[in-house]
Order: sequence, then C-alpha cells, then structure tokens
Amino acid sequence: GSLLSKEDIRRILQSRFENDECTRLGEIPKPSSLKDIGRASERIVRAMREGERIAIVGDYDVDGVISSVILSQFFDDAGVEYSLIIPNRFTDGYGLNPEIVAKLDVHVIITVDNGISAVEAAQICKDQGIDLIITDHHSVPSVIPDAYAIVNPKQEDCDFPNCEICGAQVAWYLVASLKEELGVEYDLSSFLDLLSIAIMADMMELIGMNRVMVKKGIVELNRSKRAAFEAIKRYFGKATLEGDDISFLIAPLINSSG
Repeated sequence: GSLLSKEDIRRILQSRFENDECTRLGEIPKPSSLKDIGRASERIVRAMREGERIAIVGDYDVDGVISSVILSQFFDDAGVEYSLIIPNRFTDGYGLNPEIVAKLDVHVIITVDNGISAVEAAQICKDQGIDLIITDHHSVPSVIPDAYAIVNPKQEDCDFPNCEICGAQVAWYLVASLKEELGVEYDLSSFLDLLSIAIMADMMELIGMNRVMVKKGIVELNRSKRAAFEAIKRYFGKATLEGDDISFLIAPLINSSG
C-alpha cells in the first residue's frame, strides 16, 4: 500500500470539517434563534429588578452541574440572590419534581439541563403562581409541560440551526440573552473553559459550533483561574490539560460528586 504524505493527511483532515456551518465563534447562531428565549430573559430580568425570589434547578451530572454554575455565576456577578438546587440522584431522582417545587418558596424557577418532561411539576408551579422557565436540550416528549417559557433547541418550532447542543450551552445562551435584555457588558467567553467540559462529557458531536467551542475552551481551561482546575492540575501533576483530561479526569470527578 502507498504511504500517505503529510499533505494527504492535512487534506483528509481539512475535508472532514468542510461542511461545518460554523468555523469560528463569531459564526455561532444568535440567542434570538432559540424559541422563547426573549420571553424567558424578559421575565428573569423583571425578577432581578423587582427582587423576586429565584431558584435554579439543575442536574447531578457534568452537564447539569456546569449549567448550574454558568447561570449562578452570572447571578453572582450581577449581585442577584437566588437558591440553587441540584437534585439528589438517590432521593430526588432526575429533574424537577413536585417534591422539589413544594420545598421552594419562590416566584420564578429556572431549570437547566432538565425540565422538558416535568409535566406534573409544571402544573403545580402554575397552580401556585410560580413562573417556570425551562431550559433543556433533551428530546421533546409528546406532552410538554405548561411552563411560562421553554428554551430547548429540539422543539419543532424552534429556529435554532444545530439542535445537538448540551444543556450548558442552552444555559449559556440564556445568559447571553439576559446580558442583551439588561444592556450590560459581560464577558460571555469567560465560560468557554466550562463549556468545553460539558460538551465533551455529554458526548455532543464535535462538529460546527461544538468543535469551535471545545477547541477554544481547552485553551481557556489552561488559562483558567478557577480553584477546581488549579487543584486538579496540582494534585494530578498536570502542566497542561488536554481533551483526554476532560474525558477521563475532570468529567468523572464532577460526575462522581453527583
């Protein structure tokens, strides 16, 4: 058999991504392409301005934890009080359920990386006058919750061009929309280190915007000043973190806590 030259290999690798609709961060879809995102951010900003009580309900896997961190860090930076609930895998099970709603005395509940199948919990929210905002990326069931807003790229009437994104990316898009709604400066790229972990841990296809975000995110991960990543580097003797370190080290560490 003939050997491949370096040129051949370069050509093969390049052709692999030539149909990608997105090759740089500037080309990723706009937040407004997500159905209900304007309605969601308008309601959350109203809650922020009027001091209403807000709860974030996440999930115990990597994507859910990182989704929760992204939204809660934005609220921290904006000086907004909120409660953060990460359900217990063993006693709560997955997602927003009636028991979690019963424990919350809030005006607005925002789910991240869950909620698209929380029909019962949504009904209770409605009965109690709680505005439920669902942000999720899981497949949409035939019966959808009756919520104030649902941001999920897999909804049939959603214009988002690439539906295979993870929950943390949807949460990040919500932050982008909140930034616009508030009319403030905010560095959205500061979350790329976290996003690269969620995208890889949730096994999203590494093409288009996912590939761009992971590539850039791994660079940011190595610059990151987050205590967790500095501790992991020190403890495991890593000078630099690479893609493999996300899959086999960082992601399992976050997962095991859940």
